[in-house]
Amino acid sequence: MNSRSRYVWAYVMIAPTLLGTVLFWSWPAVYSIYLSFLKSENFGLINHWVGFANYEKLFHDREFWQNLRNTLYYTVLFVPLTLVFSTFFAVLLNSKIRGLSAYRVIFFLPQVTMPAAAAMVWVVLFARDYGFINYLLGTHVAWISDSRFAMFALVIVGVWGAIGLNMLLILAGLQGIPRSLYEAAELDGAVGFRKFRYITLPLLTPTLFFTTVVLMIGATQIFDSIYLLIGKTNVALPSVRSLVYAYYQNSFVYYDQNYGAAIVDILLVINLILTGIQFAFQKKWVNYD
Repeated sequence: MNSRSRYVWAYVMIAPTLLGTVLFWSWPAVYSIYLSFLKSENFGLINHWVGFANYEKLFHDREFWQNLRNTLYYTVLFVPLTLVFSTFFAVLLNSKIRGLSAYRVIFFLPQVTMPAAAAMVWVVLFARDYGFINYLLGTHVAWISDSRFAMFALVIVGVWGAIGLNMLLILAGLQGIPRSLYEAAELDGAVGFRKFRYITLPLLTPTLFFTTVVLMIGATQIFDSIYLLIGKTNVALPSVRSLVYAYYQNSFVYYDQNYGAAIVDILLVINLILTGIQFAFQKKWVNYD
């Protein structure tokens, strides 16, 4: 087989993935940008070009700024906690302990649990009068209906659901570190935390960088936990409503898809900026050697 034939077969093999990406990711993104410059009537049958009118309305909307603050606040809480706990459990599971495979399955179970089923369990756990969390802490807090605590409840559920997958990613990075480096460090007298600080952590930074980027993009798109755990009639909803939830409300509840498209386009720009900042600063802390 000549080189040209290999290229042809390579493109044939990746064609389904490319086609799926264009149809389900690229085209919807482009179309949402187009919708944000329109004013639609009769369920989209009549469209009027209004330019930046939807964006002007958005920037003068106090609810939008509150939703943006909620989204960023959740991200600031969720990403570091998930990284810390995922790394902690990955380091534990990378050691020689009995029942290692069973522990990996247990930690990964939240990732494959149906969100609706998990939300029902968490609603019971967070219940003010009979919830296990209040019983454990000796408190009487309305975790999911009090605006002071609803965000923390969402973060707890989010971290619980995200640890499994990210732990496995970090575990794969840990297993890629040569054992000879640890043996050499032990000969030099490095033990315990010093090995983690000077060997594990520097060599794990590429994996942590990738995990951070993915976690941050996912955190800014939080929707299902708010919809399932908080609910649309909850008095605490304004204190936790995210940009994606606002997009859902405007597009599918108020039937203003143009304003909803403007919201999600702003979120796209925010994600591009955050990801660009992370790539710009990776050279200061990511070690690829």
